[in-house]
Amino acid sequence: MQNHHFYPGNHINNLVDSPYYKNLIKLRNLIALACDDYFQDRKALKVDLYMLTKGASSPMGRGSDSKPISLELGKQRLFLVDSAQFGMEPLVQKNFEMVYCYLPSFRGEDSDYRHINQFYHCEAELRGGYTKAIEVATGLVKHLLNKICRGFTEKVFEFENSNFEALREILNKDFPSVTFDETCDLLEKNGYSSLVERYDYGRVITSEGESRVIELVTGNKLPFWITRYDRDVVAFYQKPDPSNPDKVLNADLILPSINGSFGGEVLGLGQRQDNKDSLIESMNRQGIKEIYSYKWYLDLRDRDDYTMTSGFGLGIERLLAWTLGIRSIADVAIYPVLKSQETNY
Repeated sequence: MQNHHFYPGNHINNLVDSPYYKNLIKLRNLIALACDDYFQDRKALKVDLYMLTKGASSPMGRGSDSKPISLELGKQRLFLVDSAQFGMEPLVQKNFEMVYCYLPSFRGEDSDYRHINQFYHCEAELRGGYTKAIEVATGLVKHLLNKICRGFTEKVFEFENSNFEALREILNKDFPSVTFDETCDLLEKNGYSSLVERYDYGRVITSEGESRVIELVTGNKLPFWITRYDRDVVAFYQKPDPSNPDKVLNADLILPSINGSFGGEVLGLGQRQDNKDSLIESMNRQGIKEIYSYKWYLDLRDRDDYTMTSGFGLGIERLLAWTLGIRSIADVAIYPVLKSQETNY
């Protein structure tokens, strides 16, 4: 596992002098270009979106630790964008089958090895159900891993330690899929019931629980999908499962920790609610009071030509930390922002 690289008091000098950051910037550039290659090949358009929004998609659900960052602009209360999803959903209703973006996201929760307050997302929104989105997202992750391994072989960038060799074993293998119910059952049957937290609104699997499950499902060797979470622990806009209205049509991609590096959820995905009344019901179930902030989002469902969509967001820093054998995602950001620490830039 790589050593810690982010030192707030000396970060600018490290950006100038450190071979690590020189190679990190090369790797980040390769990933950004590879995202463009992947989506452009699929006739998806890259869209330019803004960083302020009236309605944040955070909180992502009662079981989420995501918090919005608000600010005042004149007489308006706005939020820094925590996801580009709301900006992309209207764009695939009529003119485009799929759009994507590669932009920063901002969230206000406490920072740790899995969370920083400013990070990059590659996000996509497409017409169709969540199984189609899983197919597109799986293809993206494998495309990026292939580009990363090729860049390593061609010495586009060089790191003292990495997981690149281990990633080659993943490229041509399928990612298993288990339901959220099956995941909770696996943990409980194997003596890890404490890693499934139970609340009146549903169950939450801890980060340690994710690590234990990936050992049980793949021997800690492959990413895998967890699908159909409890309805009220995830975002209000996820579509309830028609066969069980207390579940939703969603999926998270979980990465195995290789040699102690980052492991856990790297990509969140879901099918959007296509019924206005059901959407309001979910908002009420989750205690979202400022429904007026989402009026445009609700009214979109009233259109006669409304089209069902699905989408996902891939955390770039989490993917990077995993590939480089690093535990903390702050070490793979060029300008990390952590609310618990002062920075010198």
